[in-house]
Amino acid sequence: LTPVSTILVFSLVIMKLSLVIFCSLGAVLGAPSGTQTDSGSSLGSMAASGAAGVLVGLVMAPSPDCKDVGIDRTLCAVLYDEEMCERSNNYLSILPGAQGMLPLINLHTRGLRANDAESLIVRDRCKLELWDKRDGLAKGSPPDLVIDRTPWWNVLGDKYVDELDDDYEEMNEAISAYRCTCRQSMWG
Repeated sequence: LTPVSTILVFSLVIMKLSLVIFCSLGAVLGAPSGTQTDSGSSLGSMAASGAAGVLVGLVMAPSPDCKDVGIDRTLCAVLYDEEMCERSNNYLSILPGAQGMLPLINLHTRGLRANDAESLIVRDRCKLELWDKRDGLAKGSPPDLVIDRTPWWNVLGDKYVDELDDDYEEMNEAISAYRCTCRQSMWG
């Protein structure tokens, strides 16, 4: 397991245990007492039931993934520093026709750095080419990974890669250069 998935599993276990504790408290606090409201429910029972409901919602809700994040229709692709296209950390939005090298160090900005990308999205009708060597693009070397959504027969839409280490292991935290192009219409 990766550190992120270990934390997610641990969090789910803690939330489930908390749910059991709150449900037990609701049963104990829900017993009849002298401080009942006019409707016949104790204040403690209502508080425990509300807390249990929130915890059930947290446990049952799925973790957001790249498909939940989506991609703006004006972009070609987006590279993310964290798995599941987490936007709270560094990411790079790539416009159609853009190409370049990722910097080794960002001293003044919070942009994506070379060898940091762990997830990505490529928009429908676009092609993302990636190199693991910084000079691969400049030297005209063939890309190490091509995600091509340009064929007219592509009916699958956008490409969502939640974890590069699952889908394209050799490029996980290895992307140094990129080029992204898009076609205009379904027939072009």
